[in-house]
Amino acid sequence: MLEANGVSFEVDGKPLLKPVDHRFEEGKTYGLIGHNGSGKSTLIKLLAQQQPANQGEIRLDGRPLGEWGQREFARQVAYLPQHLPSAENLTGRELIGFGRYPWHGLLGRHTAEDKTAVLRAIELSHTEAFADRLVDTLSGGERQRVWLAMLLAQQSRFLLLDEPLAALDIAHQMEVLALIRKLCDELKLCVIIVLHDINMASRYCDELLALHSGRVLAHGPPHEMMTDATLEAIYGLPMQVMTHPSGDHRIAVAC
Repeated sequence: MLEANGVSFEVDGKPLLKPVDHRFEEGKTYGLIGHNGSGKSTLIKLLAQQQPANQGEIRLDGRPLGEWGQREFARQVAYLPQHLPSAENLTGRELIGFGRYPWHGLLGRHTAEDKTAVLRAIELSHTEAFADRLVDTLSGGERQRVWLAMLLAQQSRFLLLDEPLAALDIAHQMEVLALIRKLCDELKLCVIIVLHDINMASRYCDELLALHSGRVLAHGPPHEMMTDATLEAIYGLPMQVMTHPSGDHRIAVAC
């Protein structure tokens, strides 16, 4: 379990995130939603140990994050930032192999176990066709799947994804989210994902956390969060919620 207890963050006295209390459990996908600047990326960076909280505490399996070594923590929690690092001159297989760093270090040679983990990650993410291609030559959706495969090779229990759909068209957004949902269900991972599209969040997430002005305004399963009043409070404009034609989730449109 990854747990935030009264966690807050500020810069030069300006609060970017007000105290947050929440538990994130394995086997569920959590969507962080809200307008730009609401604190979504700040929260996920704190959970990923990318920056320290000013107040409060985050615990993984009951231990404060400060007690975890960097590589020890990375074996449990994998983080994909909003702005991906350069993968110049790397093939998909090479990039996916970097996911094994927490297990043997940067200069350690891949063992048979590492190679098996990389192959399994490629199979789970259906990236066989991209394994021997240069990452920079792939489309946005293909590239995102390769990065997800790298996280799978890391064999972490928690995947933290900061706006992984930002540069993708709607077809690739659905493809990536469907893959994430499948991996969560099959591997019992905990996925925490920052999303801007409320309808995508409603369709693919088990629980939504809505942030507004640096605080958690509301949280709960999509069927509870997807109401006209709640969405208007989150986004600051009138919203109308209706049942999707498939009948299995709700969708919202701006009025």
